[in-house]
Amino acid sequence: MKPVNCVIVDDQEIDRLVIEDHLQNYSWLKLAGSFSNPLECIGLLQRNDIDLVFMDIHMPLVNGIDFFKTIANPPLCIFITDHPAHAPEAFDVNAIDYLLKPVSKERFDKAVNRVYAFLQIKTKALDYDMQVEKDTITIKEGSSINKLYVHDIIYLEAISNYTRIVTAFKKYITLSNLKQLMDQLPENKFVRIHRSYAVAIDKIQRIENREVYAEDAVLPVGKTYRHEVNTLMFKKPASLN
Repeated sequence: MKPVNCVIVDDQEIDRLVIEDHLQNYSWLKLAGSFSNPLECIGLLQRNDIDLVFMDIHMPLVNGIDFFKTIANPPLCIFITDHPAHAPEAFDVNAIDYLLKPVSKERFDKAVNRVYAFLQIKTKALDYDMQVEKDTITIKEGSSINKLYVHDIIYLEAISNYTRIVTAFKKYITLSNLKQLMDQLPENKFVRIHRSYAVAIDKIQRIENREVYAEDAVLPVGKTYRHEVNTLMFKKPASLN
């Protein structure tokens, strides 16, 4: 993969330094600049030289989300903030992820991997086709054809307008967004638990501390999906509560 140019925009110096430190672990991410407010990087963004922005939301001069909405051809964006309440608004502008301060190495790694997966999708898009049948999904990528069984799916992960299908054996990328894919899959097999996740109901082992445990995965339960998940639990065996 060619180098991915990124910038950091955060009015707090210590928070910028944390992100800069995390970035040193990824050779394919090239830091083009670190700024204390969005107005300082307008020139870079207008030249379309930047592929990814790590953007704080609450800043003195301008709100990060409001600024991002003004960019004509916006790069990928990972919003970073102290306030979880802004997550829905961030995803409404197609942020690829949303990190809460202080940003841990593990959570940063997960966000960066989402960027990597998204960029892989874009390179394969022209040679991609998918067909969903009753019990199987056939995914064609160039000359490669993969067939997976719906009952092998553990969870689905939204990555911008695309979806990653995760099984115990392999991860697949589709060009459908999460809602479109769920509409094609068999009814009552999957439940939406988060803006970015849906999980196979029969793979859920337990739910605790607002997290779903499914096979080896631990997935977050979003605030707006808690009622649906709790209702589901009343219908499941007691061992899942």
